[in-house]
Amino acid sequence: MINEALGDSCMSKTQAYEWYKEFKAGREIVEDLPRSGRPSTSTTADKIDRIKTLMFENRHMSVRELAQECDVTTMSAHGMKRVAARLVPKELNVLQKEHRKQVALDSWFPEPIVDQTS
Repeated sequence: MINEALGDSCMSKTQAYEWYKEFKAGREIVEDLPRSGRPSTSTTADKIDRIKTLMFENRHMSVRELAQECDVTTMSAHGMKRVAARLVPKELNVLQKEHRKQVALDSWFPEPIVDQTS
């Protein structure tokens, strides 16, 4: 029933049991607790801003070049490039603009169905 209402954003049954066990044991905080291990150094705000700046300067820079320039792994640069790529403005020519306009109009104002049986 909950899965139908929430879909993919629903917590799994196993995870719900884990949270229940934690609260039953006395936990009162719902935020994640600090964990041991090495903190992530590749996704700092400075490095993300640096990659965004580089992408605005040269949109055709490869992931490998971005990684070398910002001193991060190729996989980290790839993830940040995907996120930052959405911010790059896209210029459309006149035909592309007209096509987008027509698609939008067709989806909002479909042509009426004409009964051709008579």
